[in-house]
Amino acid sequence: MVSGRKAVTKAALVQFGNELQRLRQVADLSQRELAKATLISHQMLGAVERAERAPRKSFAEKADEVLGARGALLRLWPGGQEGYPHGFKEYVDLEREARAIHDFQTQVVPGFFQTRDYARAVLSASWPPSEDGEVERFLDTRVARREMLEREQPPLMWSVLDESVLRRPMGPREVMIAQLGYLLELAARPRIRLQVLPFAKGVHTALDGAFTVLDMGGGERLAYAEIPGSGRVTADVDEVEQCTLRFGVLRSMSLSPDESVDFISRYKEAHSHGIDPFSLA
Repeated sequence: MVSGRKAVTKAALVQFGNELQRLRQVADLSQRELAKATLISHQMLGAVERAERAPRKSFAEKADEVLGARGALLRLWPGGQEGYPHGFKEYVDLEREARAIHDFQTQVVPGFFQTRDYARAVLSASWPPSEDGEVERFLDTRVARREMLEREQPPLMWSVLDESVLRRPMGPREVMIAQLGYLLELAARPRIRLQVLPFAKGVHTALDGAFTVLDMGGGERLAYAEIPGSGRVTADVDEVEQCTLRFGVLRSMSLSPDESVDFISRYKEAHSHGIDPFSLA
């Protein structure tokens, strides 16, 4: 049986190889021509395109330059995926550069707002189970995402949480108490807005799942959505616009930021006193 980590590594090799081949063909270069320009053998280049060999980082950088890929190959470089689920590192790199982040979550606290213990509970729930040490590796990279919140000029962040995020226990009671307390701390920061979408609002426009819209500045916006074990970033204008419109609707349906703070506080108190969150009206 192939382990989860090996499957991810193979998938990353295939993704890199396919994109390398596509970019080479667009540039109208043969394998020999690209190999010569990037200082490797054409046999090695062929093996990389067939996902039989892992490329060096220096090759990804040089190929980016030769093919005019503007960093696309370096973002897909398999070695750069260490500590990330397949396809997620590209999003994390973009997240760091975003000027504004609009995020909607249906099941869990956004990764960049998670405490370490909460994140460990989320990551430990994966199936098939992660290999020894893999949870801690993913955990380190997830917690590192919080560094952008501490920058002198962090991105503007607007997050809408479905009420289920507050209701679902993650690990021991103390984990949820600490996590909800951290959300309340974040909500007090001037560049962060938190809103809760309560169950009482009924059906809404994003019942098909969580998503994120990144405002990169200069009129450029991207959208990201996850599927089990992977995720996808898109710059398609229609898809991004649909996500942007959805987020606007979700914000309008949600409690105000002040009301949301009170709502989160009620759940924190419930967990603190051992009250079943599902008993809250």
